[in-house]
Amino acid sequence: LGDYAGGSLYLVVGILAALHHARENGAGQVVDAAIVDGTAHLSAMIHGMLSAGGWQDRRGANLLDGGCPFYGTYETADGRYMAVGALEPQFYAEFMRLLGIPDLAPARDDPSRWPELRAAVAARFKSGTRDEWTAVFAGSDACAAPVLSLREAPHHPHLAARGTFTDHDGIPQPAPAPRFSATPTAVRTGPALPGADTEAVVRDWGLAPDWVPPPASRPDPAVHNPQ
Repeated sequence: LGDYAGGSLYLVVGILAALHHARENGAGQVVDAAIVDGTAHLSAMIHGMLSAGGWQDRRGANLLDGGCPFYGTYETADGRYMAVGALEPQFYAEFMRLLGIPDLAPARDDPSRWPELRAAVAARFKSGTRDEWTAVFAGSDACAAPVLSLREAPHHPHLAARGTFTDHDGIPQPAPAPRFSATPTAVRTGPALPGADTEAVVRDWGLAPDWVPPPASRPDPAVHNPQ
């Protein structure tokens, strides 16, 4: 959230905006992108809710911070988890119906009953495995889905259909994003090995053409490419 979202992504957006400005006006500028600034800006919605009286300034007492029983994760009978995000009334109604406790639906609008509702939801999820509950909610608008491991995620039907993950040299990894219609992206090479490109860089920089890196800086094929 800090390094990638509040930091690097805000910096990239800032650089692109500055380049656009320079193209239009012929003048450059300094882009000041601090991690704390970007991360604070990402929480603008929460600060707005706080100012409007829709957010309590304490942990575990709000819609999106674990305080709400219909927005969180629940353990299943096999020790795995299901994620629930049924905030809107129509999604919540479908969630409660498929979960099998529609009689407790009115507790949604009464925070004093949230502990009761949370206990009931937790008990229901503990009555079946993650895969069993996944089948129950499949194809519905209940906003309930399985919590997948890093190794499971690439095989999820939706992610597989979109090609959200790719495999390069036997290493599964997220595919490049976002996607472009005119200039499609792809993973074309594997990660660089320490020292593998030193000689090419030396030549590119016009340094001594006969310079050879010391043995310690050369990649060891036996280490980096085990058979």
